[in-house]
Amino acid sequence: MKIYIFGMGKGKTYLDRCLLPETEICGYIDNYKSEEIGFFDERPVVSQKNLGESYDYIIITLMQFEEVKKSLLEEGIKQERLICFFDFKDASAEAHWSVIDPYKWRIELMWWHYTNIGMASIDNMGYELYADSELNKRYLPKIASAKETTRILKNERKSLARLGDGEFEMICKRPRPVFQDVNSKLAERLREVLNSHEDNLLVAIADNYGSLEKYTEKAASDIRAYMTKEVRRSHMELLDLRRQYYDAYISRPYIMYKDKENAKERFDWVREIWTGEDVLIVEGEHTRFGVGNNLLDNAKSVKRIIGPDRNAFNKYKEIKAAAYKHGKNKLILAILGPTATVLVYDLAKEGNWVIDIGQFDVEYEWFLKKTEKRCGLKYRQVSEISKSEQLEMDLADEVVQNYLNEIVEKIL
Repeated sequence: MKIYIFGMGKGKTYLDRCLLPETEICGYIDNYKSEEIGFFDERPVVSQKNLGESYDYIIITLMQFEEVKKSLLEEGIKQERLICFFDFKDASAEAHWSVIDPYKWRIELMWWHYTNIGMASIDNMGYELYADSELNKRYLPKIASAKETTRILKNERKSLARLGDGEFEMICKRPRPVFQDVNSKLAERLREVLNSHEDNLLVAIADNYGSLEKYTEKAASDIRAYMTKEVRRSHMELLDLRRQYYDAYISRPYIMYKDKENAKERFDWVREIWTGEDVLIVEGEHTRFGVGNNLLDNAKSVKRIIGPDRNAFNKYKEIKAAAYKHGKNKLILAILGPTATVLVYDLAKEGNWVIDIGQFDVEYEWFLKKTEKRCGLKYRQVSEISKSEQLEMDLADEVVQNYLNEIVEKIL
């Protein structure tokens, strides 16, 4: 049997222990880095559009496989040629046992489920159950609510630097964000931001440390899987439990919350910040914040600086200079992954009003669609899934022309 493997990360190591010896690996699939990588394990790395027909199966080794599978089906690949390694249904399909040893496969899945879900839930249980106890509060960071965070941003015109799991992993020099390679200088700068005490800057972290009751079961499960003993320990070594932090999840008001009924209110809290303001957006090439929706309709004006989608920190000096040049007397919204965190800090120190707004626009699009699962979106790249529905734009589209007219500088 000839196969392609979609995914070259941790999931692949589980598959490696289960593949039958006679299975031939033709290569690996990566839609974003195939040209950059070229080869992996001495086999070619290709995009899904360049597969040809000389294979029997594609095995998806990503633990969140749904969007990848959907993307491949949309590409015209037949259902019977796809195997999702982390899908218990696929592990039970006898047709797949000619490629993967069924006994080893199910053992690996049970072990993965126990270590990533069962053990994670047990390890995190004490922090969740006793989050409100006075004893436990001593061991958890103090995080202001999203509503209080946005109130301060609006009324006191303070800047916001957010540090989520990607930023913490970067500080620890562990690969995490798909759009930013590990960079020692960036790690140092992020640590500097985390330890800063500027009067006009709020330092925000993700509210992952105590109760997860407000989140959906999937979101809570993902947080537990990430927040291992080792990760929690590394975070606690970096955080100051005496200081007040703010909620980094103001940029994610929708998909992860159980309460979808009040999502509009959560969006409105944030949108109110730029009501009547001249706004400068600093974003990646395919981010396109607010394009095609009414997110920025309440702003007085909108201009944009376009930076790289990946490894924006490599162009940091140019991006910072352009933001300083075009951002005078404006509210600057930054969407550049970990680079945005540093940009907020540096510009705020120079008296600018800057907010790292992250995935707010993507979340707003999901809210408008009333979807409860992450999906591709028109006009924009969604970093959390393998394929967006429409990255390229019809230049005859009036919406697109308005977007292009807003661009004052490109740094690519």
